Amino acid sequence: EHWNAENGFKRLAAAVGLNGIRFHDLRHTYAVNAIRAGDDIKTIQGNLGHTTAAFAADSGVPGGLPLIATGSDKGCETLGLSVTQPAKAAISLGTTATVQLALDRYVEPQPFMPAYPAVPNHLYNPEIELYRGFWLVSWFLREFCAKDLARAKELGCPPEQLLDEYIADIPPGCGGLLLQPYWTPGITTPTARGAVVGFSDHHTRYHLYRAILEGIGFELYYSLKAMERRARITVEELYVGGGGAKSNVACQILADMFGLPVKRTQTHEVSAVGAAMAAFLALGTFRDYEQAIAAMVHEGDVFRPDPQRHKTYARLYADAYARLFPRLEPLYRRINHITKRSDTL
Repeated sequence: EHWNAENGFKRLAAAVGLNGIRFHDLRHTYAVNAIRAGDDIKTIQGNLGHTTAAFAADSGVPGGLPLIATGSDKGCETLGLSVTQPAKAAISLGTTATVQLALDRYVEPQPFMPAYPAVPNHLYNPEIELYRGFWLVSWFLREFCAKDLARAKELGCPPEQLLDEYIADIPPGCGGLLLQPYWTPGITTPTARGAVVGFSDHHTRYHLYRAILEGIGFELYYSLKAMERRARITVEELYVGGGGAKSNVACQILADMFGLPVKRTQTHEVSAVGAAMAAFLALGTFRDYEQAIAAMVHEGDVFRPDPQRHKTYARLYADAYARLFPRLEPLYRRINHITKRSDTL
């Protein structure tokens, strides 16, 4: 019966051009629309149901255990970083890198791109994402760092920790190497490709690694400035989470690039913290999210910008990075046409 319903739904969805939508996604649609309509989280959780006997038998989860709907991964991450005010921004250094705000009014982060409903019902989370964020680090390690991977295994440390040591003394701008991190095109940039500009004979793979971190940083900077203009706000603090936040070098690059303090909390697994907050609120442990944040979010390391490095990054951004995509985009279109790339419009 379930499969008949699912197959019927697939046929209906395909008929109206919604290929790829799953029957199960209706639960997520319901939750989002209920939050937008102002339903309280306890009502939503009750409507979404509890574990059934069949599920308990299949999973080992005790029957009747309440299921608590919390929020999206990035939404929980933003909450788990204590970002609930417009003066703060949440940066996620995950496989997909994002910068997200928390506003009490609806603001599109880009034209025709919707803001997400935040976990707290009265807030919205405008977000711009870089689809291949710290995925680029994994790609780089896989393709260029066999020796470094072996050395890290020998030392018993993460390879990223080893690379951080190698790139710490490379100055901003990587000796003239600039990377545009569009290894996969974005929603609003369907023709985009990645680019590395400025190679010279003194560059090593470690220069390229730092250029990846800087390229991610430049794109997040561009994204935040675009949202600040649209929302007419000024962000004063950055909070960072995700696996990439474990890198001191990456955090310092962000602080120097943005010219703002970059703060880590007690863990980089901040999405779990935000989800736990919503669960505790639903169970009545906390009266509101402010109380939950005070109890569950603890400021850790703070990376402060170096004024001279900030000046260097500001010039690199304004005079080079910001001009790169507009000049390369016509070439990307030609390349895509010639090679018949299938994932572009």
